[in-house]
Amino acid sequence: MYRISHNCFFSLPVIDVQATSKRLKEIREERGITVAEIQQMLGMQNPQSIYTWENPNRKYLPCLENLIALAKIYDVSLDDLIIIKKEDAPMYVCDSQFMAGTSEDIAIFIKNNASAKVQEAIRQYYNLG
Repeated sequence: MYRISHNCFFSLPVIDVQATSKRLKEIREERGITVAEIQQMLGMQNPQSIYTWENPNRKYLPCLENLIALAKIYDVSLDDLIIIKKEDAPMYVCDSQFMAGTSEDIAIFIKNNASAKVQEAIRQYYNLG
């Protein structure tokens, strides 16, 4: 829990990596897309990274650029891909600000395709400003 002012507190949203890994696989399979096809679309040498992203026991997610590419390939929002851990405490998120360390195109895509809660979780998971 973080303090914004004397009487204003908020908690940061956190990506549920295991649930998100499962969701990545579910959406790919729902779309009828193979791992080999994703590998080719992303220009990867081998499919191992994709299997790792989709394995909830490995607890790894794609880099931000690949996560956005997957959202575009699957034609879904980042909210559809990313699962946020359930929280009991209310959350306050300030107006979206530019994410330091990301290209302007990526920041615009995230702002236009993710809720404030998912935007904040992305900032935390990928250590963006």
